Amino acid sequence: MNSPIRFRFLFPIVAAFLTLPVFGQLIVTYAEDPWDVNSQLSGTSVYDFNSLAVVSGSQTEYTNVVWDGVGTFDRLLVHKADRYGGAVDEENPNGSNYAVQGLGTAGSTTLTFTTPNAYFGLWWSAGDASNILSFYDENGVLVAQFSTDTLLNKIAGDASYKGNPRTETRSENRGESYAFINFFGVEGTTWSTVVLSNGANSGFEADNYTTRETAWSLEEDGPLPGYVLAVVDGTVVTPVPETSSLLLAAAALPLVLRRRRAAI
Repeated sequence: MNSPIRFRFLFPIVAAFLTLPVFGQLIVTYAEDPWDVNSQLSGTSVYDFNSLAVVSGSQTEYTNVVWDGVGTFDRLLVHKADRYGGAVDEENPNGSNYAVQGLGTAGSTTLTFTTPNAYFGLWWSAGDASNILSFYDENGVLVAQFSTDTLLNKIAGDASYKGNPRTETRSENRGESYAFINFFGVEGTTWSTVVLSNGANSGFEADNYTTRETAWSLEEDGPLPGYVLAVVDGTVVTPVPETSSLLLAAAALPLVLRRRRAAI
């Protein structure tokens, strides 16, 4: 006897659900649209580096830069828009200023938050294997750490994310990927410091740093934006199957319900 259609539909979803990793400290997704240069999450604060002038040449280094209401950068190397970075916006159709670590100068940038945060995002451009992102809690304990090499495998295989989107044909730097990346703390995970670092032989180019104190909630924010890349716990990065954006949202539902019951 054939199963009712609703059960035939659920079987592959349940099977895929069973392959999901146990929730780690962080869920990583990338934006649905390859042209997105901003977060789809509401209630965020954004730092776009356009208020920091490039005084001479193509880049200028700053120290102790205050992000109003959010925190402080120990140092920033601000670069003019080029093929490697600088998000396009209405005021800057050819690209805006962006931050970079590496290139033989500012090898790392530490962003220290005034209060713990549970969401971070950035437009990660020209990604390469030397780009490293680390999250630490208020006690200096590592929450999550990964490189572009472990993070962008799915994007690297998608031609629509290749090349700088400031040109209609994405003809600049076609060998590297460009995408907005989201980092969501789960199960109460927060961080007080984010460190972006890179070796001297290449650059960690990114723009539109975005943050929020409150954690993502399926009930309030809807499904996770875009495609899920990985679940991260410390230095353990577990890739997630392509179909898992919906499944991870389903897996998060009990967390939402638990919080709701606790509030009653």
